[in-house]
Amino acid sequence: MAILTRIHFGLRDAAYSLDEQAAGRTPELSRLLSGTITLDTLFRRRALDPDLQDAALSLERIVRQSAFKFDEQERTRAAELAEKMRILADSYCERRRLIGDREPLVTQNP
Repeated sequence: MAILTRIHFGLRDAAYSLDEQAAGRTPELSRLLSGTITLDTLFRRRALDPDLQDAALSLERIVRQSAFKFDEQERTRAAELAEKMRILADSYCERRRLIGDREPLVTQNP
């Protein structure tokens, strides 16, 4: 599976996990891990804005601490981040459609 395709589906899994968090439910472990790994990869490559970095850290906290209970403010924030995650996933889908999966995820600055 090509890079952009994996990123697209990983971002969709992250959005799903945040939606579940927002609804006060526990996300499926496989999708939670997929989303967390995808966001962690993008985070380490410095390809996320501050809001999406927050989403990455939120999902990582769920995985590391098995912290599935959130207050109303945290659930509201999760819903907002899930929407941003879907927008980012759609942009990867569009990019994949336009240019294919031939180029690297992030170009390195010299």
